[in-house]
Amino acid sequence: MGNFRAFALKSAALAALLAGSTLVSVAPSAQAASEEWIPPLQGMAYVGSELTIGETRTDLIDCPPTEEAPQGFVLEWLSNGVPLPAERQGEFLKLTTEDQGNRISFNVHGECSASEVFQSIATPPIAASNRAMGWTGRGNYELLGRTDSGELILYPRTYESHWQDGGFWARDRYYTSSWDTPRVVGTGWAIFNIVFSPGDFDRDGHNDVLARDSAGNLFLYPGNGAGDWLPTVQVGAGWNIFDSIIAGGDFSGDGNNDVLARDSVGDLFLYPGDGDGGWLAPKKVGVGWQVFDKIVASADTDGDGAMDVFARKPSGVLHQYPSDGHGAWKAPSVGGPGWEVMTEIIGAGTFHPGRLNFRPASIYDSGFPMNDITAIDKEGYLRHYYGSREPGGLYGGHHIGNGWDILNTLI
Repeated sequence: MGNFRAFALKSAALAALLAGSTLVSVAPSAQAASEEWIPPLQGMAYVGSELTIGETRTDLIDCPPTEEAPQGFVLEWLSNGVPLPAERQGEFLKLTTEDQGNRISFNVHGECSASEVFQSIATPPIAASNRAMGWTGRGNYELLGRTDSGELILYPRTYESHWQDGGFWARDRYYTSSWDTPRVVGTGWAIFNIVFSPGDFDRDGHNDVLARDSAGNLFLYPGNGAGDWLPTVQVGAGWNIFDSIIAGGDFSGDGNNDVLARDSVGDLFLYPGDGDGGWLAPKKVGVGWQVFDKIVASADTDGDGAMDVFARKPSGVLHQYPSDGHGAWKAPSVGGPGWEVMTEIIGAGTFHPGRLNFRPASIYDSGFPMNDITAIDKEGYLRHYYGSREPGGLYGGHHIGNGWDILNTLI
């Protein structure tokens, strides 16, 4: 990092001038950013995600590797256009709570072409850690499930990236992955009739769980970022008026995670989180939802930057309800039939992180990464469905495991 630390010091004066700027990305010093290629920024715009560059060009990868630049290039990370401190620079940037609300981007410098700077686009404002960020502090796709006997089982997953030739002009980042050994992380959870995750509800950067008992009391189980729990806190009473409660991230657009709840007559209510383990004033955001036998919060599956909700009718037809990112809905669409065979459906993140690239918007790519859907069918197969930019879009349904019918709930 010696070369970059020197570069960071040279940029200090510029950073001071840019403090408070609304620019989302700024080329350093007097160098002009190249307009020929915009490198993809890989990762999700949530606290807990790990960001990096998703593709390199031959004019970067042909540069000789050095101790400071093993891949032949150096990334300079920026927050709201201002370079981050030297200790946060490197090939990977782990998003923390201090990044929440900021836009992150990077400049990439080739070690043998210092006069040319490539500039990524910026993320949307970083939101609180989403359910998609998993349970072990790595920002990975990981599953958490409950058995009939009330055991809570964590299924961690490890991802490792490597570079692979992607054609004559480029090299792409690919991932290998595998399941870690599952482990029991709780017992006695059969006392709850609804268990779900709001992501990070208390703004400590770790994903949490909410659970409702038969009396209607709602309890927060704060995650510790290592797959275990901090002391439990009661965060509500009277929630037995609802027959379905879900949470898929930030519905209201304030950067904090929220909860949606349906009552017995089919009215849907938004309970906005205050970002500190409590609530803002609820409001009704839908009617007629009694026609669905399952409602699923899935984070962003269509790549528009806002969370989506899927709802299944008893006939097995799945419907997509995209939110507008500001507490209301876009036009719904039909996702497809055949979902009556699923016993559990959840949005648990992206099984293949190589798809998580921020790119310039075009007719083919809106610029936002997409989350996926995971389901368990009646035969116990775990199925994976890719998110899609098409209305109602889900595709795939690949089997990624069996024997998952030991779980009655995916969280």
